[in-house]
Amino acid sequence: MTEYELYMYPSEAKIVYAEKHEDLWVTFVEEAVERAGYPDLKETPGLSKAEFAEKIRDLD
Repeated sequence: MTEYELYMYPSEAKIVYAEKHEDLWVTFVEEAVERAGYPDLKETPGLSKAEFAEKIRDLD
């Protein structure tokens, strides 16, 4: 619990923890595509979430 800042306004907490959440997901997805053997997906510019999801579905 010491790593969490518990004394902040709710609006500030939403911003802080949304950024942390996004960073964790980016790290997760980067590691997942590496482990799956498709590191080129990390370098594909301008993919929307839907386009990325479609590429992931089509991997075989």
